[in-house]
Amino acid sequence: MKRIVTLVSREQAEVGHRFRVFGIPDECRECRLYSVCLGRLTPGRSYIVVEVRPSMGQKCKITGGEMVPVVVEETPIVGLLPLNKALEGVVVTYEDECAGCDGCPSNMVSKGEKIKVVKVLGRAKCRGREFAIVEFYALGAPSLSGASSAGISQAPSRVPLSKPPSKSPSPQKSSPRGPTSRLP
Repeated sequence: MKRIVTLVSREQAEVGHRFRVFGIPDECRECRLYSVCLGRLTPGRSYIVVEVRPSMGQKCKITGGEMVPVVVEETPIVGLLPLNKALEGVVVTYEDECAGCDGCPSNMVSKGEKIKVVKVLGRAKCRGREFAIVEFYALGAPSLSGASSAGISQAPSRVPLSKPPSKSPSPQKSSPRGPTSRLP
């Protein structure tokens, strides 16, 4: 899993400490440390501290407390998925099929977002449907379904260079049967 260097309070700077980012206050976005603090983390995701680095004496603008550099890893999200999507190692699109069910991760994952199933933990029933209880990682932002109708181009970001015209000794023209030589 990807490791991220960020800042946490002195109290949280302990290997094994787990925390979840619920939101980012406006005061944080204006702080000079934002890009190395909460700016590196995703709201709605949970993290575990895997390494504590030496403090450099930074102070939080909001709490006034000491901030310590740590290395964190995102922890898997536990939630419900339809049985047909609950296969370990599979990457699927989250469609919020379990909306309204206890254990549905819709507050941590957006509809259309790609997720990777890590482990199947069990089964649960909700509103007459069977779901699997799974651990998974969110892989990124929701897909742009219907992007062309929204005016967003889906053209490749790099276009291959055009091939220079071939220099053949004799000019050719096409016919339904393939290239033929031109007679003088």
